[in-house]
Amino acid sequence: MGKLLVLDIGGTYIKYGTADEHGSLIRETVRQCPSHAEEDAGAFLDALRSIISDWGEGAEKACVSIAGPFDFDEGISLMKHKFASLYGLSLRSPFEERGLPVSFLHDSTAFMLGEYWDGSLKNAKNACCMMLGTGLGFAWETDGRVCVNKKQSPALSLWNMPYLDGIAEDYVSTRAIQRYYGRSLPVRDIAEKARGGEAAACAAFREAGVHLSALLERLIAQLGCERFALGGQIAKSADLFCLSLPIPWAVTAHPEETALMGACRYAALGKEKCVKETPLSFAAI
Repeated sequence: MGKLLVLDIGGTYIKYGTADEHGSLIRETVRQCPSHAEEDAGAFLDALRSIISDWGEGAEKACVSIAGPFDFDEGISLMKHKFASLYGLSLRSPFEERGLPVSFLHDSTAFMLGEYWDGSLKNAKNACCMMLGTGLGFAWETDGRVCVNKKQSPALSLWNMPYLDGIAEDYVSTRAIQRYYGRSLPVRDIAEKARGGEAAACAAFREAGVHLSALLERLIAQLGCERFALGGQIAKSADLFCLSLPIPWAVTAHPEETALMGACRYAALGKEKCVKETPLSFAAI
């Protein structure tokens, strides 16, 4: 196997780069460009074509990390809350135009694979991770294979897990921290105030940390996880949460690249060695 092209598609940027035949990201190749995801489909597809044209030369296959809902087998976006212009469109076409085989995987799965193969969860037999930002992403693996459902999405979608008087995302997310603080400031600004000693900002993060610890303790115990990793933009403020967990944990060392690293491994190793279907319901947790 030769060079691999990998992409991580987000709402604002497309990160991309290349990997060697073993599935290791070549970090000096990593770039990003505007995704134009909130514009029209043509602008987004043109951005993909430009990446493939400039960086796909000589690549044997490509792999794309992207959020759900998404038809990962067919490469069709099913998102309505963002990427609205892409709804129902196949993202395979720009790759097929260049004769480049492509696979798609959920960004939570990509993050988990990146942490397992090249991050803080390296070679853990049973570990989990969370991507904390606007919402909550969660994934776990056993023996290096990420647990997914039949649609190739995470086997447990933590964001809508029943919790207290609502769901998990009501208590741990950007909007939750803003609610605890009492103002809709960007979380990084609230974090800056907390580090400056402002009591209200410190309290907002501690409140979120209490709920995050409670959610994770419940999941960790039932899934039997031995290690945990935290990622996402809000992970940069992890020190303010005062997390209390029963297992070793760490903030991802490569916050901007972990999903790309996971996509590299998925492209190199293939679906069967990277994921396994694990039907599970919240009732079991």
